[in-house]
Amino acid sequence: MNLRIILIVALLLPGLLGMAFAEDNVSFNLSNGSIQEVELSAGKGTITELTPVGAPYTTEGPIQFRVTTTNTGSGNIPWGTVTLEIRYGPNNQLVETTTYSTPELKNTGDSYTFLWDTTNVDFPYDCFQTGGSYVITATWNYPSGPATRSTQFYSVPSPWFIVALAGILMTVAAIAHKKRWWLTFYLAGAVSFMAFIVSLFIITGLDTWLMGIEARNIAALATAFGIPSEFLPPNAFIFPDPTGWSIFGIGMECSAIIEIGVLAGLLILYPGYSWKRKTKYAAIGIVVTYGANLIRMMSIVYLVNIFGKPALYVAHAFVGKIIFFIFIIVLYWYLLTRPTLSIVRDNIKGGKFE
Repeated sequence: MNLRIILIVALLLPGLLGMAFAEDNVSFNLSNGSIQEVELSAGKGTITELTPVGAPYTTEGPIQFRVTTTNTGSGNIPWGTVTLEIRYGPNNQLVETTTYSTPELKNTGDSYTFLWDTTNVDFPYDCFQTGGSYVITATWNYPSGPATRSTQFYSVPSPWFIVALAGILMTVAAIAHKKRWWLTFYLAGAVSFMAFIVSLFIITGLDTWLMGIEARNIAALATAFGIPSEFLPPNAFIFPDPTGWSIFGIGMECSAIIEIGVLAGLLILYPGYSWKRKTKYAAIGIVVTYGANLIRMMSIVYLVNIFGKPALYVAHAFVGKIIFFIFIIVLYWYLLTRPTLSIVRDNIKGGKFE
């Protein structure tokens, strides 16, 4: 083993760690869009349902939204119009909109349900920003209104670009291994392993399954710590804040799948470990990363529960990330950096340094 390669790898670990966080560092827009007040109403009307039917959407094609407006007061609602808007990304980009009229709702409990059929074929998608997270907002304008409601949903196209990228990087890694370009092999192999894991999860639906488990875990933890919460299928949970209720949706960027993929790739392809040690460290890394992500999300829930939605930005962009970063720094130190330095030190003492 060329010890200079091991030294270079040790020095590059902080940079690789930064790569693991690159996706997450811009994901606050996802969570910022995902925490919505469950019900905002004025006057005698309430939007009692705003449902993306069949979401999350994992393929391109027709999609449908169901909107129900209800008379929740004692008077008559003679007329009204509802505007639906789908927005995306850090700049709140308008993706699509439509407007329809609501009939007269004379009595308490009278409601009207509208189905909006559209398509996600031309939806913008940027995996390095908010991924496949979108927000649909309904605004009901009527004589004593308006009333509004927002819901987050996911529309993620099949990750064939990521699959292709993984294939290219695997080819580069194979060539580098044959040529004994160890540093190129290590870096290309680790990134391709992460891309392969992300693609596998999205194609098989394991991403939604894992996000659902995380949402259930957070709801249970929040309830156990005195914040009554409830799981909302497929991958969200609802909890109280000072002004009402908030919904936190978990997407790819907040699921720790990317971070787990990067760490597992770095460990499995690390040249200084035996396969037994690689497997052991990878298992430890996956469990600790998952747990650290739960603690990060719990910190966000706690701060929003106490201080309300205005605290969301600070909670997610700073407090939650700092907590997560500390856990991962310690994890990388014990699983990669410290053992690497130990290997180098032992080889220097043994006179094997090249």
